Amino acid sequence: MSQYNVFLCHNSDDKPEVRQIRDKLRQQGIETWMDEKDIIGFDDWKKKIKENLSQMNAVAVFLGSSGFGEWQKREITWTEEEISQRNNNLFTLIFTLLRRETTPRVGLVILPSCQKTFQEIRNQYAYTPYDWLFKHHAVDLRTSKAPIQELIGAITGQQWQVDDSSREVIETQNTPQNQRDDSGDDLSSETGVNYTQLRDFLKAGQWKEADEETLAVMLKATGREKEGWLSSESIENFPCTDLRTIDQLWVKYSERCFGFSVQKRIWESVGKDEEKFGDRVGWRKQKILKWKFWLDYSELTFTNAPKNAPNGHLPARIAWRVETAGYPVTGNTAWVWHEFFSWAPREHLSSLASRLVNCNI
Repeated sequence: MSQYNVFLCHNSDDKPEVRQIRDKLRQQGIETWMDEKDIIGFDDWKKKIKENLSQMNAVAVFLGSSGFGEWQKREITWTEEEISQRNNNLFTLIFTLLRRETTPRVGLVILPSCQKTFQEIRNQYAYTPYDWLFKHHAVDLRTSKAPIQELIGAITGQQWQVDDSSREVIETQNTPQNQRDDSGDDLSSETGVNYTQLRDFLKAGQWKEADEETLAVMLKATGREKEGWLSSESIENFPCTDLRTIDQLWVKYSERCFGFSVQKRIWESVGKDEEKFGDRVGWRKQKILKWKFWLDYSELTFTNAPKNAPNGHLPARIAWRVETAGYPVTGNTAWVWHEFFSWAPREHLSSLASRLVNCNI
């Protein structure tokens, strides 16, 4: 058995990539610990993970397109506790020295599916319980010329001779997480939705058309085209890959003025207050004396929007529902029907913010 044991700390969304890496490490004689292989039946997950962390020589913390998962965040916290315990507990220190062990080597491993730059990742996790990871060496599998060799070197702290069968770059499947067009935009979708039209509208500065298209693609992704509006449940279960694609396109082409992630930050900054949010993003305005009213959808700012509208003004169409109402014509049995926009900000904002958090956006 190899003297090197590495704990593979990962988001469950990234299992396909991590399995591939695990197999390559084992081919090179590196023993790995991964939950799906090493936790059996009714094992106590928390206890099992903590027990094995205490026996590891190294912990590889993987980061892919979905960010850190909830269970993964716990593992990162337990890893930090294990490091602190080994460094501060005299008995543990003597015991580990007798076994020729040291504090576990820990590092971040950027998976090929990750779409953010290293600096964007670092900014995302700055001032969080996980920012200590960035003080350690990171291996970026997207740019490494010899990814397995570099990863093993980071795990062991030694130069490692990798045989030719594992020298190839880790392949990324043509999965929803890795679909890019010629422009370099990530148009990934878990549901087979085509985001080309949305990208083209945004690129051309056609903000109203882009807003309408955003609703259209979200309805298609959730199978609610017939209903014509998004329920709280559909937003709270919206595919993370698709939500990230839509948000990144809005953020990029509006030069960070618009996008769901921009709206989420504003929503949180105003204490999740519906009216304060409406004031900040320009969805509410003073009309009569000091009274403020929610604008009709047609009153929103679309012309040269990034310059003329407040940050977070768009996308907005998903917050409105089109409803139908009728009234009788005087002296006639016929009814006149018309459509109008019904405004439901709190329901949409709360659900959307929650989903963005869960998707690490």
